[in-house]
Formats: sequence, C-alpha cells, structure tokens
Amino acid sequence: MARGSGVAVGDDGWLFWVGRAREVEIFYVDSALSRRILGRWARLIGQRARRLDDLGIRHVHAVVPDKLAVYPAALSRSFPGLDDPPAVRLARRLGQDDRARMIDLLTPLQAAKVHEPVYLRTDTHWTYFGYLTAYRALCEALDAPVAAHVFSGTHVRERFTFDLGEKLRPPIDEEYVAYDFPRHAERIDANALVRVRETGEAVRQRGLFVGSRTVMRNNAAPDPRRVVLFGDSYIYSPGARLTAMLAETFTEVHAIWSANLDWAYIEAVRPDVLIFEIAERFLRQVPTDRIRIDRFAEKRAWRAVRPTLRERIRHFLRSGAVAR
Repeated sequence: MARGSGVAVGDDGWLFWVGRAREVEIFYVDSALSRRILGRWARLIGQRARRLDDLGIRHVHAVVPDKLAVYPAALSRSFPGLDDPPAVRLARRLGQDDRARMIDLLTPLQAAKVHEPVYLRTDTHWTYFGYLTAYRALCEALDAPVAAHVFSGTHVRERFTFDLGEKLRPPIDEEYVAYDFPRHAERIDANALVRVRETGEAVRQRGLFVGSRTVMRNNAAPDPRRVVLFGDSYIYSPGARLTAMLAETFTEVHAIWSANLDWAYIEAVRPDVLIFEIAERFLRQVPTDRIRIDRFAEKRAWRAVRPTLRERIRHFLRSGAVAR
C-alpha cells in the first residue's frame, strides 16, 4: 500500500481503495462487527420493503461490489473475505425475506470483465462497459427494456487523473475510453445544491454532492413508469452513468444522492419503482432514513456559498428552483 494514502497498488497499474485505517479489510472479514452491521442492514431493508409494498411501489436494492471482489487477482496479495464479500453475505440474509429484493451485480460484472474491463484501473468506479452491465441487470430485474441507443454511442480515448491515482505521489493518470450516447431525456428539475454547484458560486466545489436531487423526463421512453433512484456517485447524472442510462428507459427518473430514503418525498411523488444503490464499502454505515432531502440540500447550499452570495440563494428558493 502507498503509505498513508489508503490505496493499495496491485499488478499492471491496478489501484484499490483499502482505507487509511484498514477499514475496508476489517469490514470484509466475517466478524462479529460485520455480522452486526449486516444484520442492521437486513432489518432496515426489510422495513423499507414492507413500507414500499404498502404504498404499492415496486422496489429493488443493489450493492455495487468493490473492485477488490471483481479483480482479486490484480491485487497481487491476499485479502480477507474476497470469496464471500459483504454484499453476498447481506443477500444471503435477505434471501429469507421474500419481500426484500436485492439485485446481484457481482455475477454479471465478473462475467463481463472477460470481454472488457468493467472498472477503471485507477479509480473505484466502473468503465462505461461496467455501467452498461449494471444498467442491463437493473432493467432485467425490473422487467424494463434497455434502450438500444445507449449501447451504440460514440467514444474517444482520453487521459485523466482519477480519484485513486490522484491520492498517490506523484499522481498517476490513466488512458480510458470516454463514451456518450444520444439523449432523449431532459432535466426538468434540480434542487438548490445542484444549482449552486453548477453556477460555480460555492466556495468549495468538491464534496457538494450528497443531497443532490435532479429529475429527468423522457416522453419518448419505452417504459412509462416513474422511478425514484437513491444512490451515490454511481448514479450521478452528468456523464454516462446510471441516471442518464435509466432516463433513456423510463419516462421519469428522480435521482437523489443519499443513502437515506426521504419518505415524505417518496409519498409525494408516488413512483412506480424505487431503486436503491450503494457502494459496498459504504455498507459500513447504516442509514436512519430520517432526511428531508431538499431541506438538507438547502442548508448545504447555504453554507457552501460566500456570505455576499446568500441573497442569490434566497432568490433561487423564492423563484421555485427547488420546487417539486
């Protein structure tokens, strides 16, 4: 591991996040601690499932497997628990509850990597092919059609210093294939945090993502259902990520960057489908589902701007920028 960075350097330029205090390794071990955390997740997902069923909302939970579990050989050293990672253990627990539906992303990603890399070498995120694999798995789980044009986009080769490579000294960049596809969906709404970030008025741009909410509308979508999607950086709507892909399938997609569900929002929107996505490494913290996402976003946006710009935030709020 590169000293103090939390990054493990594997073979052929593969980098892995293992944590500065071995927190990923500690969680991967089948221990009393990890069993207790996964037990809390199982209870939470069961509670969510029952409430969503009562509302008549179809629902799925998806855990994005850690790159360690998909490319264990590239790590070039032993690592505990890779043959039975936390997401698999959680799915096994949930298997006893018919209501709690959890999508297996590990198996399709392991199968897809034979054809093309599904993770970036110097980042924790998927390649475009990895996103396509997850998108197809989600559509199949929800009996929804995939949009053919998402699979036939344009691509160019670029170089970029991604998150894990940025943590090393000197930083390591990576050549990758950047894809894009024709967009039929349009954004029709965004909350205050998104707007403050996009206008560049925030004092500090990095980290202003948790609490973001956007709504995509696609009148030409092949599936008429409305979806609310809670997740993290894997769903982020700019670029070719899950929100953009799902918005080409479903008529309306509400994308919310939060591990906590906003039940008031869900009950107001009354979606046909709710999707919850979380990266495996974030399972270490169990949410409470006590959040009002737009209030949370307003507070974060308010704190992020310079005092002289706060009047402009008030204008955003008064003008209905955060209205649903």
